[in-house]
Amino acid sequence: MQIPAPTRPWLSRPSALLTSPALKVDREAVLFSLKCLLAAILGLYVSLRIGLTRPFWVVGTVYLVSQPMSGATLSRGLFRLLGTVGGAVATVLLVPRLANAPLVLSVVLAAWMGLCLYLAMLDRTPRAYAFLLAGYTTSLIGFPAVMVPGDVFTIAITRVQEISIGILAATLVHGLVLPRRVSPRVHARVASILGDAERWTQDMRAGARDTVLAEDRSKVAADLLELHTLSIHLPFDSAHGVAQVQILRALHDRMLDVLMQSSAVDESMAQLRAQPAGTAAWLDVLCAALCTRQAELDAAHHDCRLLEEQLHAARPDWRRRVPVHLASKANGHVLHRDHRVALRSALGAFVGIVLSCTLWIATAWSDGATAVSIIGTACVLFGTAEAPAGHVMRYLIGSTIGVVIGLFYALVIFPGLSDFVGLAMALAPALLVCGSFLARPPFIMAALGVVLTFPLIAGLGATNASNIVGALNSGVALFVGTAAALCSMSLLQTLDSNRSRARLQDVIRRDIARRAAGQVRNASDWTSRMVDRLALLAPRLRGHPDAARTLRTMFADMRAASAVAELRVIGRTLKDRSSRECHALLMHRATAHFRTPTPRLVNAPLLESLERTRDAVSTGSAPGTEHVLALLSGLRRDLLAHED
Repeated sequence: MQIPAPTRPWLSRPSALLTSPALKVDREAVLFSLKCLLAAILGLYVSLRIGLTRPFWVVGTVYLVSQPMSGATLSRGLFRLLGTVGGAVATVLLVPRLANAPLVLSVVLAAWMGLCLYLAMLDRTPRAYAFLLAGYTTSLIGFPAVMVPGDVFTIAITRVQEISIGILAATLVHGLVLPRRVSPRVHARVASILGDAERWTQDMRAGARDTVLAEDRSKVAADLLELHTLSIHLPFDSAHGVAQVQILRALHDRMLDVLMQSSAVDESMAQLRAQPAGTAAWLDVLCAALCTRQAELDAAHHDCRLLEEQLHAARPDWRRRVPVHLASKANGHVLHRDHRVALRSALGAFVGIVLSCTLWIATAWSDGATAVSIIGTACVLFGTAEAPAGHVMRYLIGSTIGVVIGLFYALVIFPGLSDFVGLAMALAPALLVCGSFLARPPFIMAALGVVLTFPLIAGLGATNASNIVGALNSGVALFVGTAAALCSMSLLQTLDSNRSRARLQDVIRRDIARRAAGQVRNASDWTSRMVDRLALLAPRLRGHPDAARTLRTMFADMRAASAVAELRVIGRTLKDRSSRECHALLMHRATAHFRTPTPRLVNAPLLESLERTRDAVSTGSAPGTEHVLALLSGLRRDLLAHED
């Protein structure tokens, strides 16, 4: 028998390197950087060719809009264009009317920017970029025009033209040159989510620990949020994008069923393994309900795979190829919106901008408009983060590097250039490095700081002539503005992580109480919003000793509140007096239970009401008795989950 020779190390090692994930990331970053460079050079050429005066805005727009996926680039470009036009129109309308009162004008501009930030924080999707652009476009155009209001229309028109050219160049290059579609990324995420869900269902049936399962379910909740974000770009990705979005909505709704059914099965199996004494009647009902739940869970997994097949096919008539219950109108992802936090951040930005404007106007600093425009831009652009100081600091580091590079270009490189080809070749090294780092999430803010700063400091334009004194003054204004924004945001727009976590938990508990009290009209929207909140809460619980228990009990409370709400509706159909009286008392005590502050330890009167209601329903002859008993058993199971 001939034994095959082992693979030689010097042959296998290069092959392993070529297929390593790290090298794949590097290749994607290099390709992304090359496409960004091509788009920037194309936009710069067009801008200079038609005689526009601020081509550095084109370069900045290309790098702000560009995304690794072509559909995301197109959608981001559209949102940026809409936001820029909206901000420019608002500025042109406001500045001339309040030109004689600079401080009042500054307050009004700050209020507009605060409103834009408030709306962006409520949206929580890629569409929020339009609101952010409407805000900080006003900052970039409006504050420099406070002292010279006659130039505001020219500046606004020029900015819209330059940004439009940058958006067009970016979308053309990323859409035509080796495009990276959003659809394959969505397909990969769906396959991963469904695979994870099926795995932890198998683990649960094999007796996996509750801690692992709670963490797995919170991960799927976060994955569904990411999938919803990606779905925003699908209509810009292909002609079948609309159908894919519809399928994803149906898939999201069915995955919510998987989450809730799986957590219910998990809790039922745990209580059956415990087998507490004196609960034989409840255990019989629990066993019967468990069989039904497991069948429903298997059906939900099967439906998710059917929808995955339709997602790959992406046919407009996909509804005809799936069961009726999947083809019905799907709600999709419902986002949590915290008006209080959004208002707090908007007010913080407003106060910080107004204080900066007051200081600028009082001191009559010649470059104060530049500093204030940077403060306003930072307060809006980074204001959606709970702790924006880290982003601002990284941007400041990048801006510092950008100032140094810009001065080097202004003093050494640009004076020796005579044509556009030389200009493109001179810009290529810096832009390639910036684009490569822009494709790596940890370095995005620093890379943006560099690429948005150095063309401005270098005096990039028709003549590439730089006023060194003006460049230094602009650099100082940039540092002062960014440092002031850092202080303002740290004091007025930073939300403590513990307070953020506690607020999310309070909101979840209040909505659970509302659901139990029958104050929720759309149960599907409520469940989707609650799962979205759990996706936001899970990262904030990371490292907390009771993280898994907290997530588990919140799932239990959601199921219990839904059972109470369903029992409340069923109670209207009860005929005999004894059942109605027991049901009314149960609803009263259950509602009071969920209105109590945490921890919600189940009390003896509530358990007694459950016993009496079960006995009354069991002895009656009303239709749907098995369903009512299953709801009562599930409610008891979820109430006792706090006692484990």
